[in-house]
Amino acid sequence: MDKQFCQSCGMPLSDVNKGTNADGSQNKDFCIYCYKEGRFTQDFSMSQMIEFCLQFTDQINKETGWNLTPVQAKEQMLQYFPQLKRWREKDKRTLAEKATNLLSQCENVTVVSIDEEGYPRPVQMSKIQTRGFNEIWMATSSTSVKVNDFRKNNKAGLCYDHYGDGVSMRGIVEIITNDAIRKGMWQEWFIHHFPSGATDPNYVLLHFTGTEATFWINGEFAHERIC
Repeated sequence: MDKQFCQSCGMPLSDVNKGTNADGSQNKDFCIYCYKEGRFTQDFSMSQMIEFCLQFTDQINKETGWNLTPVQAKEQMLQYFPQLKRWREKDKRTLAEKATNLLSQCENVTVVSIDEEGYPRPVQMSKIQTRGFNEIWMATSSTSVKVNDFRKNNKAGLCYDHYGDGVSMRGIVEIITNDAIRKGMWQEWFIHHFPSGATDPNYVLLHFTGTEATFWINGEFAHERIC
């Protein structure tokens, strides 16, 4: 009998590690790590799946007796994965739709302000809310260095990535102090930073709007202006 492999990650399949369908029955195509209860466990592109699998290179070598470097393992996956059932069908979503999905996978983004000397100042921040792929809201202190930067120069950069796919943008930042908006975006964990709650005068929101984007998603590269 021919050996079966997961049609998502390439793992050898057995009765022990097969995924499950919505009705609880075993799925014949995918492993339990990729497919459970009738749906994929991770909304990856093929390139993201490859990057995810690469972290298990040592384990793969141990189980197979191979001695692949991460570079060699990646080359093999790039050749093999397009033949798997999950990746044979072309993803017909637009880049904007793929980027929106990518952003939904990211807890944090990197925001770049411009300091007084004209140098970029990158800082990682938690995203609070998003719209599409190019509008992101973040919470911060009104006295922070980055807020001071944006008060003087609202031009900004922002990027996010997840397992090898990424989007980089440049645009502008609006500092939001409106009480209704601040209350609407308040999250309980903010209390550790703003003891007075949603009306704390030190609590402000940064609203980034991208006007130009560079995409690298599933091996596809593009640079576009955003209308």
